[in-house]
Parts: sequence; structure tokens; C-alpha cells
Amino acid sequence: MPVDLVLDTAPPSGVLPALIQIAADDPRRVLTISDFDAAAEFGVRTTFTEFSMDQTQNYAVLGEFAQYTADGKFTIPVAQTFTLNEWRTALDISESGHAHGKLILLPAGN
Repeated sequence: MPVDLVLDTAPPSGVLPALIQIAADDPRRVLTISDFDAAAEFGVRTTFTEFSMDQTQNYAVLGEFAQYTADGKFTIPVAQTFTLNEWRTALDISESGHAHGKLILLPAGN
């Protein structure tokens, strides 16, 4: 099964070509938030809006949503949390469609 999207968050390290390979040799499936120079060279995305160009992004509502959150009026239900080593279990639950909330992968130590 091909990878839908690869997110590169590590400091620039020259790994983008390998990540493109993982993403079925499609640089449009790789999103980096750190290695902008290499992204331009390899055709890798640097913003999510590039990945979802068919969707209109409305950032004007972010302040309103932030205030709702601060006031306790807006919450996102969390179904379950997992360690990074439990990613496969989280993926299986996600693909089942029965999570009833967000599935969160926690970094080590949390």
C-alpha cells in the first residue's frame, strides 16, 4: 500500500530523496516544514495548502476558534492515546472507522 503523505519535521539532513521514494516516488506526497531549499530542488511541498489545493483555506476563523477553546466552548474528543511504538494499533483503529474521536501518538516520555 503506498504512503499517502510523508511529513518531514526533522532538521535539514538530505533525506528528502529517500522520503520521496517511500511516497511512491511522488514528491507531491512529501511535505517538509524544515528543509525548504531541498524542497524547491526536489518538488516537495512546503505547506499543507499546496497538498490540498482544491480546498479553500480560511485562516480568518482561527482567532475565533482559539477564543472558543480558551473559553472551554470548543473541544476535540480524544478516543485514545498511544506511544509511538503502538502506531500500528492506532492505524488499525483509525482505518476501522470506529475511533469516535482523535487517536493521538505521543512522543517518548509522555
